[in-house]
Amino acid sequence: MSLLKKVLFAGFISTAMLATTPSVMAKPAGKQANQSQEGVAEALDATVAAAEETLAALEAGVDMEKGLELFKTTKETSKTIESATVFAARSRAQGTLSKARSAFKKGENEQAITLMTEAVTQFKGVKDLYFNFGGDKY
Repeated sequence: MSLLKKVLFAGFISTAMLATTPSVMAKPAGKQANQSQEGVAEALDATVAAAEETLAALEAGVDMEKGLELFKTTKETSKTIESATVFAARSRAQGTLSKARSAFKKGENEQAITLMTEAVTQFKGVKDLYFNFGGDKY
């Protein structure tokens, strides 16, 4: 009887594991499994545009709430770039963007503008790297 209980328990556990595995192994929401070259190009264009918009707002003296919203939009847009070719460069640009946001939150607007200018340059570099590595624009 003890052996029968152990076999039934093992069967129950293995069935439960098989039932939950597909949902656990799924890609996170928002990720694209095979983003096309057009999709990457659109994501790159949108990211550069969002970064430039954030920089222009900083230079114009945007208020804290709107500025943080622009930083968040730029960060979320940059996450849509799904290309292994430019992953490291994208990560460096996102790091600079994060430093600019931190400086902005501290009230150091001049440093935030300097870092955001660098971030815009880096995002443009990511775009150039993608197209020069072998991706065709549309």
